[in-house]
Amino acid sequence: MKKKVVMVGSIVVVIALLFLVFFLGNRPLDLKSDEVTTLYSYLGDVNINICGGLNQYTGDEVTYDSLSNNNKLCLAYYKLNNNQIVEDVSEITKTNEYDLDICEVGEGSLFVSGEDKKCHYKIISKDDLATSYEKIYGNELPHEEEFYISNNHACYLEGDEYYCGEAVTFTQSLTPESVVYRLMNKAVKELNGNIVISDYYLKISGNKCYLSNSFDDENTECSKELENNPNLEINEDFVLKYGSLYKHTYKQDKNNNYYWFMSTLSK
Repeated sequence: MKKKVVMVGSIVVVIALLFLVFFLGNRPLDLKSDEVTTLYSYLGDVNINICGGLNQYTGDEVTYDSLSNNNKLCLAYYKLNNNQIVEDVSEITKTNEYDLDICEVGEGSLFVSGEDKKCHYKIISKDDLATSYEKIYGNELPHEEEFYISNNHACYLEGDEYYCGEAVTFTQSLTPESVVYRLMNKAVKELNGNIVISDYYLKISGNKCYLSNSFDDENTECSKELENNPNLEINEDFVLKYGSLYKHTYKQDKNNNYYWFMSTLSK
């Protein structure tokens, strides 16, 4: 009788564990919910000229330390609200050796003038940027005197504020023109509290398909499909068939807010 009681008790425990795993372990989340769309936006922009593009899609495991400070600061900038950005205008103060009309703002921030012969720039609070940064990455804002927000626009630290405008020096992207397709697959809240969003990624450049941001991992089958069908429409089915599946993990901070933690290619 005692053995039967023990056996029944074990079965109950197993059933309870199975219930926790299958019903409470991975709770599906609405892909169109504000929470999921906000977290998904932390991955960046498809435009390579904006914060380096989608830096988490490398084919390898990508964590906080994998990303450059410039790209992280850049994304934090673009996540600021409009009311946190003050727009201002300055008059030209000099012309440099390349005949560019320059405005000197603050204690030495230099910006190039526009067609109206004035320099249009923006001012953001370092504290606001730090809040935005921590919300995305769960870390404190690194100290950087300057960072770029596009190929030719930069932000310069002036006391407790950053001045952002068209820079005298600029970066040049040598990356071939590409079109990136992403398709969210699912989002779940795991038993450990993490949120995991998975999506399909496909990059097409020069009529060839790639499974990450680099040009080293061509999907030859996909490229052949494009070559044989020059007028082929790239739709969801195409991305599902030829794209690579990535998983993006978000953890909770001390205030129970979710931040991006890691992205991996799902094998």
